[in-house]
Amino acid sequence: MKTELKSAERTGNALINLLISGRIIDCGELTISRSSLGSKGGLRHLIYLPLNRSYLWKLLNEKKVKVRVYIELPESFALEEP
Repeated sequence: MKTELKSAERTGNALINLLISGRIIDCGELTISRSSLGSKGGLRHLIYLPLNRSYLWKLLNEKKVKVRVYIELPESFALEEP
């Protein structure tokens, strides 16, 4: 088990280095969900990250790394004109 933890830590460190160097990590296809803010009113949209990269999300959270999120729309998506 210690070997697996060391391997995961090395992988996590490598991914942090990729982020710092300005490279992009492809998260795959994600879903966006709408949620209410409860008694405050209003809506919030949440992006659910894939579970297969939980070690990365945990590491980024622990190190308080700020990330930018870019959304690529599929070619089949067309915005409706008003």
